[in-house]
Amino acid sequence: MKKHLRAGAVAGLSVALFGAMLAGPAPAVAVGKAKPKSATVKFNCKVRTIEDKYGITEFKGCKKNGKYQVSIRTQDTRMDGWASNASLKRNGVTIINVNAHGKGTWSAWKTTGWTASAGPYTAHA
Repeated sequence: MKKHLRAGAVAGLSVALFGAMLAGPAPAVAVGKAKPKSATVKFNCKVRTIEDKYGITEFKGCKKNGKYQVSIRTQDTRMDGWASNASLKRNGVTIINVNAHGKGTWSAWKTTGWTASAGPYTAHA
């Protein structure tokens, strides 16, 4: 009787190991992909989005006739009464700050105006 139990246990163990090998390595626990809190502006007139724990920030850069313009706005998504802040930096120096006061509201678009400086511009949520 012991031989049959031992043989059954070994067979069951080998089936379990073979099944685990077919399944591949165990997936890591996904905590959530980290989203960028800053991004470099591209001058293609398309709105891009970044976000942090307080809100969403939209920005866009346009180039026309050799001049550059960058716009930025933010939305408060936290619904806790605290404002969502965002900034635009050129060559590491902050040139625009925006904040959205209130619950779920967007700030107004703030724009650099047309300038000859190509940056680099960086938007920060």
